Amino acid sequence: MNDKDAFAIDKVEFNQLKDKDFENSSKFVLHNYNYYEPKLEVDFYLKYFIYKLLFETRIIELTEFLEYHYDYCDNPEKYYAILDLEVIPKVEEIIDHAQVNFNGNGYYNEKKLENGFIETEEVIKKWEWDYPYMLHYVAATRLQNQFKKRIKIIQKFVDDYQEISQTKPLKWIAGPSQLGVVIRELISKGYMDADKTRGDINNRLLSRELFKAFSIEGCDSPKSIEIYLSLGNKRYQKAKEIFDKREFYIPDADYT
Repeated sequence: MNDKDAFAIDKVEFNQLKDKDFENSSKFVLHNYNYYEPKLEVDFYLKYFIYKLLFETRIIELTEFLEYHYDYCDNPEKYYAILDLEVIPKVEEIIDHAQVNFNGNGYYNEKKLENGFIETEEVIKKWEWDYPYMLHYVAATRLQNQFKKRIKIIQKFVDDYQEISQTKPLKWIAGPSQLGVVIRELISKGYMDADKTRGDINNRLLSRELFKAFSIEGCDSPKSIEIYLSLGNKRYQKAKEIFDKREFYIPDADYT
């Protein structure tokens, strides 16, 4: 049960990262520690995600953090199920059972590895990302009330997804590539408008809005639409070529 497909994990393993990789990566992404397999504990990425969600992400950025993992994980439906059935209950448990640990940290007969990892009884872990440490830290710093607010944000995120999944008003019977090309054409011809960032269309936001509005077979994430909204993306360009070969044309909105 490593659940790696449910979270946004860097494609490059941590021990192979260069300085430029750190500069270009998102602060929300989980680092890739797969090189510790098969000894890495089975729920490692779940614990890592919970730690990052609770302790490394500012509460005002929590929704953006949740959206990032939704957009860039490989299994969005599993991601939402884990948030609802595992993450929220675990955070509630941390709040309810938080207590200061006076026995110190560490594990039985541990062997220290790089980057704060240890090996104990042939299992590789990291103390700061394990639940005993979280219970201690929450009690010592009195974070219970803030964590209750974090639960509300996570719950709203889950509820909004469930509502969207059940109430999409429109059905698009073609694929995300065709939708992306058509929407871009409607925008460029003046029939539609879209939010912009530094003068360019915010494709990430647009893809999320389209995902809310359209039920698209085989499309389980806004990411599947976003790649077909970017004019510089090769997939968009390939899809657009098919439309052009078939002489698809939309006149300008002010055409008379």
